[in-house]
Amino acid sequence: MEHLTQKQIEDYSQHRLAAVDLLAVGDHVAECEVCRAQLDAGMNVDAAFFAMHGEALGQESGAHLTTGQTAAYVDRNLTGESLQEADDHLAACEQCTFAVEDLRAFRNQIAPSLDREYRPAAVSSPGAAKESWFARLGSLFRVAPIPAFGSAAVAVLLLAFVAWMIWRTPKEKQPEVVVVAPSPVSQPSPPSEPLVSPPQPAPASVVAQLNDGGRVLTLDQEGKLSGADDLPPAYKDRVTKALRTQRIERSSQLQGLSRRSSSLMSSDNQKDQFSLLAPVGNVLMSDRPAFRWTTLGGATGYVVEVYDPQFKLVASSPELTSASWTTTVPRGNVYSWQVKALKDGQAITAPRPPAPQAKFRIIDQARANELARAKRTHASSHLTLALLYADAGLLKEAEQELRLVQRSNPNSDLARKLLRQVQSLQK
Repeated sequence: MEHLTQKQIEDYSQHRLAAVDLLAVGDHVAECEVCRAQLDAGMNVDAAFFAMHGEALGQESGAHLTTGQTAAYVDRNLTGESLQEADDHLAACEQCTFAVEDLRAFRNQIAPSLDREYRPAAVSSPGAAKESWFARLGSLFRVAPIPAFGSAAVAVLLLAFVAWMIWRTPKEKQPEVVVVAPSPVSQPSPPSEPLVSPPQPAPASVVAQLNDGGRVLTLDQEGKLSGADDLPPAYKDRVTKALRTQRIERSSQLQGLSRRSSSLMSSDNQKDQFSLLAPVGNVLMSDRPAFRWTTLGGATGYVVEVYDPQFKLVASSPELTSASWTTTVPRGNVYSWQVKALKDGQAITAPRPPAPQAKFRIIDQARANELARAKRTHASSHLTLALLYADAGLLKEAEQELRLVQRSNPNSDLARKLLRQVQSLQK
């Protein structure tokens, strides 16, 4: 920075500089004696004020204490004759008394906040007239009493400036009193507090759970099904219902396929009886049913006849020597069938009253296509396939899938319960 302008000197003397400019000007004044002299000359307004004040009161002005003497007096660094001269002068000079009291009060206000004992700066070079920063600050503080002593803003600004200058004292190599405190005994750091996660809503309790082909199907109390994301909504609904109710309902496709034997009708010759084995009272996936029956002693041949619901013959076998026969019939119908055993030139028919008719159903083509597609797409979900088969009335196929479910859940009461239900529906 070059020498201070007249405006900077006036603003500095009247404390009108901003904080940043005040620090810069303070640094420059500390190094430049020319600007410091101009600043001192500009701040002699207060000296004229006190001279007029002394003349009015009949006091002699005399030579006032210099800033260095004022600072030394406040710091109690004057001794002997110098101290006596300062005391005598202060007893008669109101101007210097104001300066000493102001500087002492200001020093006492900021001293408790310092980390080291306060000392005035030492002279940097022999014979130099440079004053300590405390003395220079004292000269800045001794302004006209009316504007300076009544302005809180100026006091705050000076306090900030003093604190900044004290912080910078190592740069000017001020002596400092170092207090060495004993090193504190290291204490084991307290265990860090575990991070506390925000409270989470408690999960709904599990109602049912089954391992199913590499997945875990779980139904909670709120009815939410987990582990079945790959299933279509209709299949999810079936699984959810089965897990919630723990039941497999009887299919409507089984309606009318079986009835109890009648005790009102009987046969005269029990030895001329044989029975039909399958299909009896069940639904078939294939449209090629395999008919099986027991043999009749002494029979030379058998003839199978298949009828539609209107008792119209839709298929008839040739005379057979074995007790089985396979043929193709149209899908989507309920059929009844009988076997005639040829013995001693007579035809003995089974079933005979009081045995009920032997009936079966072939599922329609649409249901057959759906089941074939589900078998390809969801082959690993044995519970899903079991429920689809059971709904179509295919109880044997449903039983096979539920056995696989039970194998994956050997300790599950639910798996055993579902399997027993399907088995009971076949009786």
